[in-house]
Amino acid sequence: MRYTLLAVFAGAAATLAACSGGSASNSQTPARPTPDQTSLLPQTGPAPLKPGASPQAGCPVDAATLEKALAGNEQLAAAVQLGTGLTDVSCAKDYATARTEGDRATVLFNYDATRKMWVALAGGPKNACDKAPAEIRKELKNCG
Repeated sequence: MRYTLLAVFAGAAATLAACSGGSASNSQTPARPTPDQTSLLPQTGPAPLKPGASPQAGCPVDAATLEKALAGNEQLAAAVQLGTGLTDVSCAKDYATARTEGDRATVLFNYDATRKMWVALAGGPKNACDKAPAEIRKELKNCG
């Protein structure tokens, strides 16, 4: 009997606590977003860094970022067939390479630290890496 009475009392206390908070529609202040809702809010300020990225260098970089850089160089974008996108991304220091799906050309990119953006430098089936320093070419897998 004692346990039953405690259970009833605990249930009543929980009900009273839930009711005393009121509803959000009666509140004068707006409800704060939950953590799930904050991910849907518009982002402001600089883009978040990827794990392992530093604000002074461009690596690591993803294919979507490099595709935007390639689109920014209209002449180079017209010279290589992007196809369904860039693959096989390789990054070393402030240089990156990727392969196009269309004609399997290699595209060389450089991170411009002043403008904080990637720039497409060269592309093609051969010699795309010639604009990168020799020590960097050794580190980029698509320059071999």
